[in-house]
Amino acid sequence: MKKQFAVTLTAGLLLAGAGLPAAAQEETITVEGLMFFDRNGNEAHDAGEPVRANGPGVWVTNLESNEKVTEVRTDVNGRYRVVLPKGPRYMVINQDKADFDLPWGARPTDKDMTLDFPLWGRFVEGFSFVDANGDGVKQADEKATTAEIKASGKTRTGSQVDVATTPAADGSYRFDLPVGDYTVTVPDLARQELALAKPLGANDIDWLTGQVNVGGDRNKRIDVRYFAPKADVAAEELTISPAKDTYTVGDQIDVRVKLTNKGDVPGKLSFILFGPDGNVLSHSENVTGANREYETVAKVLPGQSVVVDVKLELTSAETTEIWPVARPWIDGHKDVDRRNQGVQLKKTIKIVEKTTTTTPPSSSEPAASTTTTTTQAVAKAGNKTGLASTGASPLGFLALGSVLVAAGLSALFVARRRRS
Repeated sequence: MKKQFAVTLTAGLLLAGAGLPAAAQEETITVEGLMFFDRNGNEAHDAGEPVRANGPGVWVTNLESNEKVTEVRTDVNGRYRVVLPKGPRYMVINQDKADFDLPWGARPTDKDMTLDFPLWGRFVEGFSFVDANGDGVKQADEKATTAEIKASGKTRTGSQVDVATTPAADGSYRFDLPVGDYTVTVPDLARQELALAKPLGANDIDWLTGQVNVGGDRNKRIDVRYFAPKADVAAEELTISPAKDTYTVGDQIDVRVKLTNKGDVPGKLSFILFGPDGNVLSHSENVTGANREYETVAKVLPGQSVVVDVKLELTSAETTEIWPVARPWIDGHKDVDRRNQGVQLKKTIKIVEKTTTTTPPSSSEPAASTTTTTTQAVAKAGNKTGLASTGASPLGFLALGSVLVAAGLSALFVARRRRS
């Protein structure tokens, strides 16, 4: 009997020990899931939609105490997994919710759960290729580019984003970005003798700047089309004003040059002004430069012209030529026609030194007198009576005489009274 009891007790203990791991497992819950870029917005992870690898992941709070319990990041496959003590009710929160639009940003749970988080951001994609036939569509035999395309800007929470991607073998490229404001910049391929093609539609990038802004559009298609350009800049007009047969050292002249983009690629036009010695006083605001070497401020479209004014002060006497020479390239693309760059516009001008002359005295002015003063001269210098003028007025003497006469008469009257 004792032996049977011992066996029964031992079996019970073994069974109890065998049940411990199962009980212990029931004391925890597991929440796991996938974070992915939901490009089509259907809240499901579809083929071709990338994952949020090594992202911020989730953090978990205890809903009863409102305390943070833990946080975990996503792995290289965009997955996260968190094991929690069973009992409290938890809130699982997506840490990307500030920088992405989400169908949901958090979920409560008190049991095992698979919880995927779709991320709705800014999705930019397109093709980068050499559009050989110019139809705007990537053909199988058209070459894809391999240089990096860049995107930079800030998320809506102010975080800086700078990313780059290389087009795939078929020319396709893609950016998956948080919600924010970004600029996509494509490479300059002038060294490969390629230029951005003229836009054919809203999906083509600006061929003047090589950039496009990505703001409120959730999905943005940007195609980057290149072509082999034929650059041609021509100097077509040269005028000098004022127009004179002969100029004098110190004269100021206005030189006007007309440049035309006769090629098929936009770009800045530049030229050198050759000619007489002189100081550059000013130039028009549509160019930058110094020492008679200038470049347009803005890019000039094919078929358009720009007029440049330069004011010179002539400093040397000579017979000389003046002409502009357009530089034989546009934004790094070689000029295909070297016959129209300005030599055909040469003008010859003559410049002489200033002459210095002494002005003779006017015939209307009296010559200086060298004669001796005579009586007649003195008389002419006097009054109408012919008396020499002393410069004194006779009125004073007349007044004095009147006073003396009055005094004499007064004395005479007094003497007569005494006699009587």
